[in-house]
Amino acid sequence: MQRYFLVCIITLVVLLTASCGTALPDGCPPTCVGTDLSGKNLEGLKLEGADLVEANLGKAVMVGANLVNANLSGADLEETDLESANLSGALLIGANLSNANLRNARVDGTDFRGANLEGASLSRVDLTQALMNGANFNGAELIGSNLSALNLSGVEMIETTLSGANLSAANLSGGALSTANFSGADLRDTSLGGAWLNLTSLIGSNLSQAYLAGSTLLGADMTGANLSGAKLNGAILVGANLSGVDLRGADLTGAVVTLPLPPGAGEDFSYENLTGDELRQALAQTDIFKAAYDPLVLDLIESQLKPLLKDAQFQGALYDDSTIWPLGFQIPASAIKVENQP
Repeated sequence: MQRYFLVCIITLVVLLTASCGTALPDGCPPTCVGTDLSGKNLEGLKLEGADLVEANLGKAVMVGANLVNANLSGADLEETDLESANLSGALLIGANLSNANLRNARVDGTDFRGANLEGASLSRVDLTQALMNGANFNGAELIGSNLSALNLSGVEMIETTLSGANLSAANLSGGALSTANFSGADLRDTSLGGAWLNLTSLIGSNLSQAYLAGSTLLGADMTGANLSGAKLNGAILVGANLSGVDLRGADLTGAVVTLPLPPGAGEDFSYENLTGDELRQALAQTDIFKAAYDPLVLDLIESQLKPLLKDAQFQGALYDDSTIWPLGFQIPASAIKVENQP
């Protein structure tokens, strides 16, 4: 009988150890520098204040883990599941979080500077108290997340999904944002000056009072967006769809809204007749040269690029007496003038 119970106890211990997979090396925590915990089940584990510098946590399950004030700088967290984890005050400087799951995580005071968040899921995360300078968000998912008032100058958000996100008063100036999805996002008072926004989706977004001077929006879809009071001075809008947008009080001084031709182009000139380097060189001589040098635009093949080479569309766009159009621009009849209330 005793032998039977002993076998049962040993079996139970083996099963529990195998199922939880939380065996940690001696002294960890708090000292876990360079520790290999890849693929481990660390769900709900308390690692508060732990030193996990350059630790390997790739593909680990850390759902609901306590990582408050932990140091994960340089750590590998690729494909790690951090859903609902508490990362408040944690250091993730230069960490690899590519394709990680941080949905509903708590990141108050978390330092993500220089971190790789490419393909990561941060939906419905409040990032307003986090440090994000130099972070890479390419291909990341930030649906419904709060990034308001953050300084993200020069940020990389190519192909990032930010639909319904709050970016009001954020600084994204000079950012690489081409092909990002900002549909329904709150971009009020946001600074996007000089940013690459080529082929972005801004459908139904709120860009009221936003600063877009010098930005490039080649082929961007801005259908139904609110651009009232926005600054679009010198912005490139060739090929953009501004149907149904609100341009009341917007400033488009110097904006490029009609497809420019290269110097010396004759009456029968057409970009359709150009191919390869000849096409690129012709565009580089026009006012849309900045958009043409966006790496994403450079990667477009001719069949993708040529459909973008057309005038901006303003069908159903709203404007009023305070709207400032580019010099010499003929306001299309399809745009709707709204009379100012006395």
